[in-house]
Amino acid sequence: MVLSHRALYISEILLEISYQLEDDRKSLSRLARCCKAFSDPALDVLWRRMSLFSPFIPLLPPEVLTLWVRIILGQVEYQFSAECIRGFQCPPMHEWKAFDAYARRVRILYSGASHFLAGVATIRADFNVFPFLRSMSMQLQEPIQPEIRLFPETLQTLEISGPAYINCKDSCIQTALAHAARDAPSLKHLHVEDYSYNSDRLDTPPLHFKHLQSVEISAFISSNVLRSLCCVLSHSPVIELKIELPPTSCIWDTPQSLFPYLERVEIHGTPALAEAFITNISSSCVRSLTVRHSRGPARLADCSLLFSTIVNKCGSSLQSLSLTISRSPVLHNHDGMAHDIMDALFPLMPNFEHLEELHLSLPSATQVDDYPAVEASGWPALRRVEFMAT
Repeated sequence: MVLSHRALYISEILLEISYQLEDDRKSLSRLARCCKAFSDPALDVLWRRMSLFSPFIPLLPPEVLTLWVRIILGQVEYQFSAECIRGFQCPPMHEWKAFDAYARRVRILYSGASHFLAGVATIRADFNVFPFLRSMSMQLQEPIQPEIRLFPETLQTLEISGPAYINCKDSCIQTALAHAARDAPSLKHLHVEDYSYNSDRLDTPPLHFKHLQSVEISAFISSNVLRSLCCVLSHSPVIELKIELPPTSCIWDTPQSLFPYLERVEIHGTPALAEAFITNISSSCVRSLTVRHSRGPARLADCSLLFSTIVNKCGSSLQSLSLTISRSPVLHNHDGMAHDIMDALFPLMPNFEHLEELHLSLPSATQVDDYPAVEASGWPALRRVEFMAT
């Protein structure tokens, strides 16, 4: 019995017990209050993942709190404006003790709107609000001021989106990316979404994320801005890219090589748009390629050109190929289209020297597993073929 009690003096065991209760916040709160030994490990887990910034507002110094809080008809409301903190004197460090005691425990922050976080960062100027943050997700409401630091050096994953209204300022995400490149040199994963409804270009200079490996770019972005953003991020050693191409036509006639280190690519868009994008990828070591078509035209001529481009760009390196062609509004005989697509693709298969897996989802009313060409010889390394009807 004595030995079992001594085990609880080992901090690693206390932390492991707390992690087992990560999804039970009520029990973690009780554990943090039961004794001093359990308090720190339980609080570390309890505050490790935060979905809102609001729990930190009551921890702010009293003078700062007055900038946000007002009481109307007995109800507490939070508000903030940049004008109210101009000339505001930041309280001394000891008044931030309670706030910092909890902020330093946060590793993952889904802050929602950047409103309050940007306000605290503005007041504290060069100070990192969450100094040990690993992952952050936020929606930008206004451009980030040059002097503030939203992103700590420890940040590895960042998901940012632009304002959720049409008349937005197109510089919001541009400045955020510039700040991230400056302040978060260890960033490995970047997700950009809902970018620039009304912008036609991106003015951000090349961003050198020395450790950036994974990039995801969602839709609602103009073709010109998307092309500029890809050029900006191609200076980083990105090996994994997931990109959703806008439904309008893209012109990828850029003199710069796009993503020279890519190994895994997932493209959402029509076959024609996917082909144009793949043409501009300069990597010679793409091992996994996924093309998902969900809306817009998917003509046989576009599919044939896409297949030829894939062979030319990735034939010597590709190991896994996944193609999804959904029902197209310009087609009527989808069963015939499925066989036409395979007639265009299968003769090219011997050119894939190292392809091991092929996944096809085609617009057919029935499964096409018995397609004769599946049994054809000359598929050098193919081990698995999978067909699905869309």
